[in-house]
Amino acid sequence: MTERAAVIERFEALLEEARPAIGRVTLQEVARETASVFPLLEELPGEEPARWDLDSFAFRECFTVLTLLGRRLALLDLTPTAALQVVELALRATNGSDGRWGETFARRAVAAVVEGFVMGREERIAEVAEERAADPLKPLRIDEGAVALLVSGVHDPQVLGECVDALGRVMLETGAENAIVDFTQLGEPNAARAAAVLSADEVARMLGGVCFFSGLDANWRAAAAKANIELNELHVVHGIADALAAIRARKRPATRRTAPFSWRALLRRWLP
Repeated sequence: MTERAAVIERFEALLEEARPAIGRVTLQEVARETASVFPLLEELPGEEPARWDLDSFAFRECFTVLTLLGRRLALLDLTPTAALQVVELALRATNGSDGRWGETFARRAVAAVVEGFVMGREERIAEVAEERAADPLKPLRIDEGAVALLVSGVHDPQVLGECVDALGRVMLETGAENAIVDFTQLGEPNAARAAAVLSADEVARMLGGVCFFSGLDANWRAAAAKANIELNELHVVHGIADALAAIRARKRPATRRTAPFSWRALLRRWLP
């Protein structure tokens, strides 16, 4: 067994014995995340910690990886106490098991982990907030032949694109031939957001349907122009009531689609 394999084995044994409060995360996941720090710890001096230059490249690299480890442990939803316990076990599993790491190094190592943990926690809080904000953004079936997407707030273009994909899936599942996408409550217009939401026209056409866009003010129209989208080629109406009126006024044979249906295009859009 190599020395590195022995270190990992010791760490896993210590982890199993201590069993820190890691919630739904498995010990194996924690061990995988922590493994990246062992090679750097092994390369550090093993004696006379009082003479170590903690600002040298080797130590700075090690502290950087410890910061990244703290971030990853936060993203796994570990508590601060559990994250610090994991790092302490990692130090014990290496050649610091006899206390040769020294108080100064240990303090810097803990500070690096805490710094990364704070960054990761901030990311995780923002991620959870975004997930909660995006959760209500689901298409609504408003009658037998129409589905509406009413987006509110400020969202990343990727989230808006996922909402549009969900709109297409609901149209496909229900056989709805009309869609309404409303911009009235959607915030912070820019080209990327406009392109993401206005792509609903392409999805509806691939399904042989029509998408009506309502609530586009001057800012959204300017954002669409920056995205090189010609609004006069889309079905743009003033408000939702106008969209509903346009849907009622539409007349088309029930057995014929107005646009060719492309399974290949849908698969390209919706499959990973």
